[in-house]
Amino acid sequence: MTVADATTHPEESGTFFVLPPHHRLFAVVDNPVAGTALAAELRAQGDDDVWTFFGEKGIGDLDPHVRHHGVPLAIVRVLQRLLTNDCEYCEGLASALEQGAIVLAIRVAEEGVDDLSAWLRDRGAHSLAFGEHWNFVPVGGSGHAIGFTTSEGPETDAR
Repeated sequence: MTVADATTHPEESGTFFVLPPHHRLFAVVDNPVAGTALAAELRAQGDDDVWTFFGEKGIGDLDPHVRHHGVPLAIVRVLQRLLTNDCEYCEGLASALEQGAIVLAIRVAEEGVDDLSAWLRDRGAHSLAFGEHWNFVPVGGSGHAIGFTTSEGPETDAR
């Protein structure tokens, strides 16, 4: 797969950001070629449920400013802004895409999050968050601000 072909996801693209997808670990990889290679490596290991977001198409699918998905998503975004940090994380993902990064979203059971997070970090991924209980939960010291690491450090987990 080339970087130009990297944005892959279910047909209902964008709608999965109405609420965070459960059991999916999101990660930013600054180098899109490296991110595409990580997605291919995950798929080669048998994990076929890997979404990738890249470029303008990826930003449109994330739709942080509700330009593509209408009134229902706008209402949800208002509630998210009032009750959670999910919109800030989504905006950070879009910003990373604008800067040329690639975003991976890997389906994983909660008990596999720590191992997968470590594997991704070892390969240069950052700003990890797990879709859990209707929220994006920062993983292992990642904050909701993309590229920001909390003072808790990489060995802690906000979950």
